[in-house]
Amino acid sequence: MNKNTFVDYLDQFNVLSPNHSKIYDEYTYDKGKDSYVFKIETKAETYLCNLFLNNPQSIILTGNAGDGKTRLCRSVYNYFHQDGLVDWPESGILEVDFPHGKIRMVKDLSELKDEIILQELSRLQASINDNHADKIYYLIAANEGKLTKFLSQHEHLSSLKVEVKRRFKTHLENNSTFSIINLLDVTSSLYVEKVLDEWNKESNWSVCESCSKQKACIINLNHKRSSKDFVKNRLVEQYRFLDYLGTHITMREMLIHISYILTGGLTCTDVLNADYEALKYQIDKPYYENFYGNNAANEALSDMRAIKLFKELDPGRYSDSNIDDFILNGDISGNAQLEALHEDLFNSDLDLYLGYFKKRLDIYRNHNKESNDNLIEEWIERLRRKFYFEFPSEEFFNRTNLVPFKFVNIFDELFGDQRKQAISKRDLTRGLNRAFSKRLVDSNRELFSTSENLMIHSSIPISQMKISEEKQREDIDHRSSSFEITVGKTKLFLNLYVFEYLMRLSNGDTHNILKEDVEILLDTFRNELIKETETDPFVLNILRLDKENGLYVQDCIEILE
Repeated sequence: MNKNTFVDYLDQFNVLSPNHSKIYDEYTYDKGKDSYVFKIETKAETYLCNLFLNNPQSIILTGNAGDGKTRLCRSVYNYFHQDGLVDWPESGILEVDFPHGKIRMVKDLSELKDEIILQELSRLQASINDNHADKIYYLIAANEGKLTKFLSQHEHLSSLKVEVKRRFKTHLENNSTFSIINLLDVTSSLYVEKVLDEWNKESNWSVCESCSKQKACIINLNHKRSSKDFVKNRLVEQYRFLDYLGTHITMREMLIHISYILTGGLTCTDVLNADYEALKYQIDKPYYENFYGNNAANEALSDMRAIKLFKELDPGRYSDSNIDDFILNGDISGNAQLEALHEDLFNSDLDLYLGYFKKRLDIYRNHNKESNDNLIEEWIERLRRKFYFEFPSEEFFNRTNLVPFKFVNIFDELFGDQRKQAISKRDLTRGLNRAFSKRLVDSNRELFSTSENLMIHSSIPISQMKISEEKQREDIDHRSSSFEITVGKTKLFLNLYVFEYLMRLSNGDTHNILKEDVEILLDTFRNELIKETETDPFVLNILRLDKENGLYVQDCIEILE
């Protein structure tokens, strides 16, 4: 029986494997006998090469470890050097000739000794100040914290410190002499589909068709399921939710996670040599369980940050009565379509213990109603996850009821739709009024900058509230994922956390999504609005309780002399 060498390639992403490679730059090349050249095309790579070719300048690449800074340096080198970069020199610094002079590349600033860092940054500062008269342009990969700390410790680097600080505030400060490209601004979800498509190519899995263990191989099942377009789209959807929450996943973290989704940390050797007990262990590694790290070793979880982040979005943890009823009783619902869908979804495949679940369900429903059968406790979370990713129709159920954000669909629909953005202002205004006052305020036409003692400092017509969508970027793969509410000169950042919080308040629901974190933002927004207000010395605007409808409404008290 031949092993699939592509699965061995994926094993280098397994954080518990002796084959694990910790440097993202190395993930794109496998130098073994069976070589898999894997490369994700990125906008940043194209932008950098074009920039050096057409508008040369010095550039600092920053971001977290694993964001691909070193790989981008390699790509620029290879663009201008036909032989390509085989290995970095021990110094971590090299120069490459290009049409406008030389590009001096620093692989990782934090790996250098302080005296070398000082030397290179001093030279960078001088080059920027004299507009690169020496025709040497820098490309430096640097950690933001290390860079800013070092600059603050060296007085004679003050001009570079000022330029760096301005660009960290906003990429719009980049100019034709010096730029900072912060890879933390990359939208993680844009790469997930590319990786899944590349890794699920049938050419990578064709050898599995002749394997006698194929039907007992959870790795092969994961490949086939995640290759389905609607399943793949839902895997990407989960990453998109993280974009909406303002959470960045590095390229390395994403590759580790997607590899684990497919393999569960297993190899062909594990599958081929599996006895009965090993097979029971492997069956618990379907992709929808791997996605959230269920059944993963604790030491693996500590090294896989993506899994920790997705725990909050795990559909297995959230109940919807209609979906749960379908899972347990859909095959006897009396609806022919639902019964057929149930039969197809909860079949006798490997991930459902080759028919064991169906037998357990039958016993639970027909024979053990009064017993202590723990079928629900054992299976329901797993089956919700399977339903979330694999139920093929959007007609009968709202899958997103299984995630903790009730208004995520509405948030998603706002992007690119100014009409819906305008309509949403009413709900957001009501939510803000209730957040500011900590009372059930009725108004959704005016925004009241209200203190908690119910004094209204200003009434702002909804027409003066602007909602602007985050702009996409030309230099990096960045997709709009948030909004900004602007009232006069005061701004409020609106990601999914804040949107969900305000929409729940607006609809009279509980507001338990990151309550403390969101309230800090809202309190700051309210206080800034109050600062801009000039109060009328003769009229006191307040909120009072309208006892008939149980809501607070605006009223005023005239102050007599």
